[in-house]
Amino acid sequence: MGLDAARPLRRESVEVTEGYRTWWSYIPHFINTPGYVYAYAYGQLLALSVYRRYEEEGASFVPRYLEMLAAGGSRSPAELGQIVGVDLTDPGFWASGLDLVERQLEAAEAAAREAGRL
Repeated sequence: MGLDAARPLRRESVEVTEGYRTWWSYIPHFINTPGYVYAYAYGQLLALSVYRRYEEEGASFVPRYLEMLAAGGSRSPAELGQIVGVDLTDPGFWASGLDLVERQLEAAEAAAREAGRL
């Protein structure tokens, strides 16, 4: 689907109030570039899933992680994943990152309950 074809879908699914359009005007890609923030969500979940691998393997994971970071953008995401022993096509890899999010949410809810906020 091209950019022009996607615009009507966004208009139907998101109500952009006049105030929102003005406030976000200094970040035009939020409104005019569909899928732009996908990279943020992808990167966050990738980082969390890689972190879960570190939790599972411990200190032996660190040299491979540093190698992956040193490679920067010189390789594809799949090749970078191979450095640390992860397969980006494996749904279980991504689920491990979501498990970490769930754990963090549970900890936040417990803290809120202890503080009398829930």
